[in-house]
Amino acid sequence: METPPIPPEYVEFIALLYHEGRNVSRLFRHNAASKKTFTDLAGLSPDEAKAWDRLITLQQKAATAASAGAAQEVFKETLGCSVTDLANLFGSDGWHRVPNLGGTRWAAIAKSVQALGDAIDQKDEAATGKLIEEIRLMHHNTGTVKDKLAKLKAKRR
Repeated sequence: METPPIPPEYVEFIALLYHEGRNVSRLFRHNAASKKTFTDLAGLSPDEAKAWDRLITLQQKAATAASAGAAQEVFKETLGCSVTDLANLFGSDGWHRVPNLGGTRWAAIAKSVQALGDAIDQKDEAATGKLIEEIRLMHHNTGTVKDKLAKLKAKRR
């Protein structure tokens, strides 16, 4: 059986970055983020479950993409910003003003997701598998990526 070109974990990781990035609206109040770049993203519901439900549609579309870059583009077309934009956003000092959201841990996760996309597009299966496992175990502000995804999926049931 042929493996899909885009691992489902990759698409979930991208969606999770956008899910966390929706909190950018809190940075707008402090002029710490570009409204031009992030207005569409900030339009995702502040409710975790509702925002995740909206991202499910994008995940389904991205899962059929021919490459990791094309999968990322699905999200960018709808939400107006790229994974690179999110990595830069999460690296912003503005997150210090909104505890438990965004910040350097999310910047590290975003950079690892970018590296995973590169490994997928280079068809480096060893690096892809390694990065998927590493990203699952990465810590964000309140737990691990794996736990955050499980929590969001449980809210859909």
